[in-house]
Amino acid sequence: MDRSDPSVRPDAPVIGWQRWAELLFLHWEVPAAALRPLVHRRLELDTFEGRAFVTITPFTVRGARLRGLPPIPPLADFDEINVRTYVRLGGADPAVWFFSLDAASAMAAAIARASLRLPYCYARTSRRGDGFQMHYEARRVVPPGGATLSASWTVAGGASPAPPGTLAHFLCERYLLFSRALGDKLFRVQVHHPPWPLRGADGVHVTQTLATADGLPQLAGSPLAQYSDGVDVEFFPPAIV
Repeated sequence: MDRSDPSVRPDAPVIGWQRWAELLFLHWEVPAAALRPLVHRRLELDTFEGRAFVTITPFTVRGARLRGLPPIPPLADFDEINVRTYVRLGGADPAVWFFSLDAASAMAAAIARASLRLPYCYARTSRRGDGFQMHYEARRVVPPGGATLSASWTVAGGASPAPPGTLAHFLCERYLLFSRALGDKLFRVQVHHPPWPLRGADGVHVTQTLATADGLPQLAGSPLAQYSDGVDVEFFPPAIV
């Protein structure tokens, strides 16, 4: 599998832009057998040295807009949390599969759920920080059930991209996603951005019930964590495969 190919900017029209800002990657190793029933049957689990992972990423979307339109306030800036694992299609296309995406914009969540059938939820969130000490809180509102996340951490060290072949590169450098389309078909969506400028995340304290609400096993132990100030992202037209 060529893991660098999806990171090459596609020769296709850009349909939208946004910045993924102040993002915390939280990774847990999970038995592959626990993930297999939760992923579309056409997709294979993508593992690193035989190890499967689930990642939770709290971050903030900034300046989101579609081609030909200015940023629209309810849709342009909002907090988001993703719960995801790693997949591929036909031995190629290293991508992500989302178990849930919680957005603090009800309108953005509804549009993404209706257009690409992504499992978006609406959540109330708050975040604060001084550039080094960070804190993020979220509670899912729709669908009801009150799944929550609380995370705090300290940003440490300088920023640099993950070297190819490392676990950090495997987990963070993902430029494709799949979601359910109609019948047995899938949406395939590609994005482009610079490599993530990763920094350390020290003193991570996280409690969450998102994973179990999504049908995943309890994520036990301390996660592997990285922090990034963010990247500017281009979106390309989805394809049905």
